[in-house]
Amino acid sequence: MRNPGGYGITFQPDSDKVQEEDTFTCCHCNRIVIVPPFKSPSDIGGWYCTMCDKPACQGCNGKGCTPFEKKLEEIERRDQFRRSIGI
Repeated sequence: MRNPGGYGITFQPDSDKVQEEDTFTCCHCNRIVIVPPFKSPSDIGGWYCTMCDKPACQGCNGKGCTPFEKKLEEIERRDQFRRSIGI
């Protein structure tokens, strides 16, 4: 992937082995996706969302565009409403 956007370092608890890999975060579900070396996002099932032009994982690709931040704002609004009516 040309611009993965993230870098992950995994430590194995039983050994001294350290695994380093490129990653990207899905803009819709906030899932961290590991990108194998020299692979394009379409090879691993993800691609950029056509609506928001940000990387999306295989599970969210093609299901519409609801960015993670927007989902959080809806949850906060719902909580404020419930508090205002005493629930």
